[in-house]
Amino acid sequence: MRAYHIKSQANKEFRGEEFSDLSFSGCSFHECLFVNCHFSACTMAQAILMECSFKHCGFSLVSLDGCRLQNVRFEDCKLVGLEFHKCDKTFFCVTFQQSILMACNFSELKMKKTSFSHSKLKECYFNSTQLLESNFQQTDLAGTLFHHCDLSKTDFRGAINYAIDPQTNNLKKAVFSSPEVLALLSFFDIKIE
Repeated sequence: MRAYHIKSQANKEFRGEEFSDLSFSGCSFHECLFVNCHFSACTMAQAILMECSFKHCGFSLVSLDGCRLQNVRFEDCKLVGLEFHKCDKTFFCVTFQQSILMACNFSELKMKKTSFSHSKLKECYFNSTQLLESNFQQTDLAGTLFHHCDLSKTDFRGAINYAIDPQTNNLKKAVFSSPEVLALLSFFDIKIE
């Protein structure tokens, strides 16, 4: 794996770059914009990304061990197999807009007020995740698992294909749309006619 040649970048724009199989270990990016860039099988271990935006980018099997994602925005991106739970938990703050996330793990993260608006989360995993006041509006949550999560005041209006067990998750003052909200009853041994 080749190492990225510049350790620190600020206020730079990257367009159409191929970053696959590169090591960004220890690199720092501040207020950078990435458009139509591809990150496949690269490592961002111990990297720092602050106030960065990714638009129309692809991420697949990227190593995030100890990576700091601070105020990072993903818009219309595809993220596959990312283990966000391995990121630096102290400064973790991300936003997803109209993105596709597949088999991503967000376990044990504090993600208060995180937006996943208008995205597709397929088979993602949230275990003991704090999602207080988060936004899942118009989001497809097919196969996504929520277990022991704080979903208080979280907005699920227009969300579809979710299976959230009200017995193992905190749903106090969460907002849902009808008739999709009936999916919450599937965890109880009841019959609806």
